[in-house]
Amino acid sequence: MKNNLFQMGFEIKMSVNKLNTPTEFIPWKSSSEFSDYTPTATLKYLNDALIGMNFHILNNFKTVDLNDKNFITEHVKNVDPYFEIFKNSETRLAPVVKKAPVIDKKIILEFENNFCIYFEKCFSNKGVQFSFLSAALELISDFEKDCGTNLIYNFSVHFSKDFNQKLISFYSFLFHVRSVSALNHNNQIEDSAFESVKCDSVNDYLSKTDFTVNDSLIYWQFKKLATPFIGQADIRFEKLLINPLEQSFQKFNHNACALINNLPESFLTYYSAIQLEESLHQIQIDWLLGSSAGLLFRLREELFGLKEGYDKIFWLDAEPSLFKKQNNLKFCFELYESDFTTVKKAA
Repeated sequence: MKNNLFQMGFEIKMSVNKLNTPTEFIPWKSSSEFSDYTPTATLKYLNDALIGMNFHILNNFKTVDLNDKNFITEHVKNVDPYFEIFKNSETRLAPVVKKAPVIDKKIILEFENNFCIYFEKCFSNKGVQFSFLSAALELISDFEKDCGTNLIYNFSVHFSKDFNQKLISFYSFLFHVRSVSALNHNNQIEDSAFESVKCDSVNDYLSKTDFTVNDSLIYWQFKKLATPFIGQADIRFEKLLINPLEQSFQKFNHNACALINNLPESFLTYYSAIQLEESLHQIQIDWLLGSSAGLLFRLREELFGLKEGYDKIFWLDAEPSLFKKQNNLKFCFELYESDFTTVKKAA
């Protein structure tokens, strides 16, 4: 390949279920596999290019020549917005992260090592069997248990920079595999106004963030009012009112409770009521897009989607009658350096 050009072809095999879900990713290697296809421009949002480039990163460039490796290494962050989004959100989170409890570095290091071994096993020269990816769910579950806390709105998990970059590539690979599955779905429907599906980098994982903000403000007000009565000699008020209310909050507004309990009190008391409402909304998004725990949280949802079916996790309203046949996807694209000028800067 030329230094200013990257070409790739691959196939994504799909299962037959309510909504076709990928089962296997197969990169094309021999010229015979390209014989019936002429490389074309990438999809509008570079879905195909992002799948291909991130696969090679996760595969440690085992199936490409030096020119392609150099091209991907030099330009992937210009093409893939999730690297810049993570960096920007991480910067905004820094004041909160500094005040969060620190998780044992041994737990972090062990998880990073185990996950890197997992990458080596799953991303082979022949591609990826998506059924093998479910093993990552066990790794994430074990890590959560070792940390002694849930991932949701956790500001204490800090992976190394290199490992975060690897996880971003993994997330981008999975997200864009789902995005081309959505394209496949939408090409089969008759009425896009009612039957189409979408991919959303925020709402697919944290739905109704505005509701969470409102619930968080109520829970924070409850905690402030309850504080003077906790630990008093007369425990009746605490036992009969405060504890039951706390249990109800945890049961019905778990995410709101996790958000407030994981934030330092200095953050919650710094802002006025109106400012706090805006800040709680922003910090939810920044946690999701710019923290190690948020990155794992998104990955876990994508992995559940592959295991259970996208229709069970993301697209609950998709019409079941549309998916009665297998429809494998094939892509053959070329990406030039000049294409980068059309890529919009991430927020």
